[in-house]
Amino acid sequence: MARRLALCCLACLTVAGLSGCESPGSADVTASGDALCAQIFSTNDTHGRLLPAVQSWSEGRPVGGSAALAAYVARERSSTPECPLFIVSGGDVMQGTLISNLTDGRSTIEAMNGIGYDAVAIGNHEFDWGVDVLVERVAEADFAMLGANVYLKDTDRHPDWVRPWTIVEKDGVRIGFVGMVTPSTPTITRAANVVDFDFRSISDALDRYVPVVRETGVDFVVAVMHEGAFCEDDVCEGRALEALAATTERFDYAVTGHTHSRVEAEVGGVPVIQSFSNTTAYGLGRIDRSADGTVSARRLGIRQVWADEIAPDPALEEVVASYTAGLSHLIDRIVVTLPEPLPAPRNGDFALGRIVADAQRHASGADIALMNNGGIRRPLPAGPVTYSDLFELQPFANMLIRHTMSGAQLLRTLEHSVRSSGDVDLHVSGITVRYDPEAPDGEQILEVTLEDGSPVRPEGRYEVTVNDFLSTGGGGYTTFAEAEAAEAVGLADLEALVSYLEAQPQPFPIPRDPRWLESPARSPRPSGETNPGTARRSLT
Repeated sequence: MARRLALCCLACLTVAGLSGCESPGSADVTASGDALCAQIFSTNDTHGRLLPAVQSWSEGRPVGGSAALAAYVARERSSTPECPLFIVSGGDVMQGTLISNLTDGRSTIEAMNGIGYDAVAIGNHEFDWGVDVLVERVAEADFAMLGANVYLKDTDRHPDWVRPWTIVEKDGVRIGFVGMVTPSTPTITRAANVVDFDFRSISDALDRYVPVVRETGVDFVVAVMHEGAFCEDDVCEGRALEALAATTERFDYAVTGHTHSRVEAEVGGVPVIQSFSNTTAYGLGRIDRSADGTVSARRLGIRQVWADEIAPDPALEEVVASYTAGLSHLIDRIVVTLPEPLPAPRNGDFALGRIVADAQRHASGADIALMNNGGIRRPLPAGPVTYSDLFELQPFANMLIRHTMSGAQLLRTLEHSVRSSGDVDLHVSGITVRYDPEAPDGEQILEVTLEDGSPVRPEGRYEVTVNDFLSTGGGGYTTFAEAEAAEAVGLADLEALVSYLEAQPQPFPIPRDPRWLESPARSPRPSGETNPGTARRSLT
């Protein structure tokens, strides 16, 4: 039987590090009037997933896709006709698949228009093709793309194409949506694409705009943000929940995104929901106002989007088909056959990351290659792997840059890779790293050895290849700017990977030996959320 969503049914989840979790239904009383209600249908982190796909957990069943999602929207709308349905997204809607990326996201916007989205938080990946492209997509959207915490650099003004909030009315019910993007955007996005903007506090944005929206006389206020959290058992934690807890103005419901995880929590009695990613699931909630003005809200759950369970929406099928026409030679092209599946955990040293790093070193002829975990976007299945699969693995078209670095600079780069959790962020090729995750910062890297067994010496000089995201300081990797020399390899990361895989013997030899060696070794930690949607990962 296919794996089902692990849903938490507690009335009030514990939010780690936060206090004052009130019981549901304790919202303020507003002016009395007619009783009314609304349903909130939410997705997040669609990442251009317009076609259904078989997931590692779905036991061969296709999941997601725009046509199936539209059909579920119609089902939910008809099941509760007395409550109008509002459709929102927690952002990162366009980046990630061939069908979306080859149109710079235009296909995704057209599909979302067809589904009937009302409000979408701008995600950090919305900036991936530059501001000019994003402005075009905003203009094409029939829904509001919101960024209440996005400001022109060093000003109190938003870019003229950014809307901080919007009001949507359906069947006499008016909802104000305030949308935000993660403040970490400058460090997880190509610096050149966001250099003109400040990404400020989410809680400050809510405190600024919720009163403005309330003054318009809306019935409800919903926060929609591209910032995330995680829930394990009955404990939820993360930046989204911290931001909501720091907000002093009352809102009625919140939709989050960014972490590709299941979030079902409450902050101050307000329901918070996030529904995995890639259209594999959607969240549903309901907000009610009684005749005496009492507002209450609740989550109705996270529900799977089984593409074989529901008749797809024919209009959306036609939209998607218009964009897939002529792409079959890429979508179906088999590049490599894998003897086993290759997972993509959220952190640490794993085989798929080693393969990507090996491909980049091979393509560039460098001594060493380093690959950030956030750029590895999906696992790969056993058996035939297509060009489309690999595109979704590395969709960003990052160019490879070869640097001449000192050993000291390399060692500082590796130090930066060790996270506070003790996990590592970089995959390496050409070296083996022995490290102590419990040592003080700056002392965690104990030894780095080249393939020939010789040690990396601080005074040595080494050719190190990375993608242009890292090269320009992404993820806080500033050492590459200090390199003695840097030159473009002339290849994108995906090109390097495809060429490398095609050149390898079959069956493909999996690099099983770890390249980060803990000393002393720690006890294994739980792997985290691996339920439908994606494995729990700290994604950029």
